[in-house]
Amino acid sequence: MSEPRTVLIIDDSPTFRTMVGFALRKIANFERELQAEDGLEAIDALAKNHVDLIICDVNMPNMNGLELLKTIKGDEKLKSIPVIMLTTEGKDDDKERAVKLGANGYLKKPFKPNDLKAEVDKWAPK
Repeated sequence: MSEPRTVLIIDDSPTFRTMVGFALRKIANFERELQAEDGLEAIDALAKNHVDLIICDVNMPNMNGLELLKTIKGDEKLKSIPVIMLTTEGKDDDKERAVKLGANGYLKKPFKPNDLKAEVDKWAPK
């Protein structure tokens, strides 16, 4: 029996996490959704669960998205998981740093569901 298709959504806004999870279940056929409000919670979730895709905000308390991305891409067991980074600022230097650290995709909030679907389909096809 194969693992359910799982996404980990990391953002300090519970409302945003819920909205993204709902969208991904509808447009990308994810069967399971995990949520974390910061990088530290995400590391714990990754240690305990199989994950097919990570959607991660850049700006979060405790451990921000770029620090988490560096940790994920530096870990032999986790580095192959695609990571799509999100930010409200859309600063070019954040995007450049994310790409250098190994981000697969990058979206500026707010984004359209079709933009999210395009990134997900590119990095975690059904």
